[in-house]
Amino acid sequence: MHLVRTRPFRLPHDMEALLNVLPRSTAARFDLREGHLSRRTWLPRVDVIETHDALTVRYELAGFRLEDLEVTLDDNLLTVKGTRSQDTPEGAVYRIRELAEGSFSRSIRVSDDFDPEEVAARFSEGILEIVVRKRTEVVPRTIQIEPAGK
Repeated sequence: MHLVRTRPFRLPHDMEALLNVLPRSTAARFDLREGHLSRRTWLPRVDVIETHDALTVRYELAGFRLEDLEVTLDDNLLTVKGTRSQDTPEGAVYRIRELAEGSFSRSIRVSDDFDPEEVAARFSEGILEIVVRKRTEVVPRTIQIEPAGK
């Protein structure tokens, strides 16, 4: 009987070994050899909430400054763009890199029910919140019932 020594899959080490067998062009395209996600591929997390009178979109943007962000609503396409960079000391080498940096652009299509003139955005504690109000003609309304006259 022969004993074979095995070890369980170790994600960081084994992923790096796997990346080393990929063609250099594939690894370069996705920035895989740097040990982090491509700066071109990251997207912030988002929540989209619709109520009877508005659409609220919240983006998780920790580490951004207000001047790093741009919000547009054009032809029913709500787009948020931003850029975040981190200062790396000269000669420093990342051992672990999970904080994304670079530019992103994320768009959400909104229906014609929403009014492009009724948009508000605010940024607080790393959360960008955009509220787009529905057009008044599509907002459900309650009609008061009056008693019949005598």
